[in-house]
Amino acid sequence: MKFVKTFPVLFIIATILIQGCDFKPEPEPLPPMVRATLNLLQEDPQFVMYLNFKTMSRTNFWKNNISDSLLNEEKTFGSVLNTFKIATGASVSDGLDEMYYSNSWFGENSIVLKGLFNKKKLDEYLLTDSIFSITKTSSGKDIYIKNDNGLYFFFKNEFTICASNYLKQIDIMMQVSDTVNSGLMKNEKLLGSIENIIYKQNLWMVSTEKAFIKGIYQNFLGSTAGRKLEEDTTAVMKDSVKANDEKADLDNLYTKYNSISFSADMKDDIEILIQNNFIDDPSAKFFKSILNGFLTVSKLSSGGDKKPPASKLLDKIKLSRYDNEVFIKIIMENKDLEQLRNSDLMSEPGF
Repeated sequence: MKFVKTFPVLFIIATILIQGCDFKPEPEPLPPMVRATLNLLQEDPQFVMYLNFKTMSRTNFWKNNISDSLLNEEKTFGSVLNTFKIATGASVSDGLDEMYYSNSWFGENSIVLKGLFNKKKLDEYLLTDSIFSITKTSSGKDIYIKNDNGLYFFFKNEFTICASNYLKQIDIMMQVSDTVNSGLMKNEKLLGSIENIIYKQNLWMVSTEKAFIKGIYQNFLGSTAGRKLEEDTTAVMKDSVKANDEKADLDNLYTKYNSISFSADMKDDIEILIQNNFIDDPSAKFFKSILNGFLTVSKLSSGGDKKPPASKLLDKIKLSRYDNEVFIKIIMENKDLEQLRNSDLMSEPGF
């Protein structure tokens, strides 16, 4: 009877303890159709990107903030999307469901589009205009060419278009079947990193290439402002991080990476998650201490109570470490994005 009387108290204590723990979120499952489509991408790309326009366009955040015109302003992906909008009438708001994109060190890419395509429209262009041309493989299959940018593409089936700027990659994609593991599916390390991404329903990008990850850091710390920030960050860290050999070589931290990924969960707002997966726990711990120092210095230099819009986002950044992985999470609401559009990021303190 004593235990029965005590149980409610123990339950409350246990609940408080559980709520106080920060559990690593479980990755969403990789949809079977997405997994099957990875067969068509290169085996060893610099990075892989996936966008699901169908799920994103249903969200309030997309409806309020994103449009075809905004995407088409982007130099690389905008050009690709516009090419197939002209060719088939499918756009991100009407007919185009998914886009897969991978890129290699030598510049050749693999692109897969899923959706409802009007092939008749493309055939009419071939008869009346010089925007597109057509050639055939030795087996008689049609390959289309966008003449101004040299993009090759073909219809894998009624709902799938495969494209590349590299004709050899087109040949490879033509030979891929659903029953054989090929392309990216043969890259176990990269496939494992994709499986580890938390948010898979809307958009994600991942890389396991250390040189690509190094490039990200060069953009982050390569400028004069970045080096100054690094010095200030180190000063802030002195009381909280023990000096060791690993800390002394920030420039080589990228060699400790397994992978880096970016993903987003889009609803009324958008939650952006950057996952930094390292080879060991000490590297992750060191990286989190660097980020803590960066955020501390940035907040101190961001204007006090009268913070500009971009600096206010610093307060929304949450850092978490789970063994050898560091999560950077930021939730952006409609009002945050509107304020950013009306601000000059480069002129703001801490940026």
